[in-house]
Amino acid sequence: MKIGNLFSHLGSNVSEPMVSEAISDAECVRKLQRGETDAFEILLRRHQKTIFNLVYRMLGDYDEAAETSQETFLSAYRAIGNFRGDSNFSTWLYRIALNHAVTRRKSLTVRQQRSVPIENSEFASDPHPGPAESMEKKEIRQRVQQALNRLEPEDATVILLRDLQDVSYEEVARVLEIPIGTVKSRLHRARQALRNELSAYFYAGRKAV
Repeated sequence: MKIGNLFSHLGSNVSEPMVSEAISDAECVRKLQRGETDAFEILLRRHQKTIFNLVYRMLGDYDEAAETSQETFLSAYRAIGNFRGDSNFSTWLYRIALNHAVTRRKSLTVRQQRSVPIENSEFASDPHPGPAESMEKKEIRQRVQQALNRLEPEDATVILLRDLQDVSYEEVARVLEIPIGTVKSRLHRARQALRNELSAYFYAGRKAV
């Protein structure tokens, strides 16, 4: 298996591919650690959409998200021998993705942080909205992405995991390696910060989603 060939399609199609559910993540990891590298393809195809969406929402840039997703899976592949199974593979992968995304986010200039929708076409509720509705939704999403870009990385991270990725409090705590109580207090602070960032926009009479 050529790892480069697997990575070549990351970001070009974020729809969920058909992957085998007969083999668990844990078994794939064991196969990889035994040198059966084909098992990595199952893990990549199973988790690529989730990881891409996470880093896309963190960075607000499609190309940057594609590169960061590739870096995430490459790092996971190289470090798989060190994975002990103390947490789920998905938790470990989230942690790697967030580390890469935060590092890349810090390196981006304001000019590079283009304001793009935090949701891609796959998540649009109406595939054929009217012109006015389409423009309004696009503007709202751009405003939310701009607000997320202005948050501290740890605040943006907890909102992305809990509110946008729908990760449980327990899983967020494991990903971030902090107590659940800290997750809740950080989320409260992050939501307030996001509200403050958006308050001027909504106060001006705009409708929230």
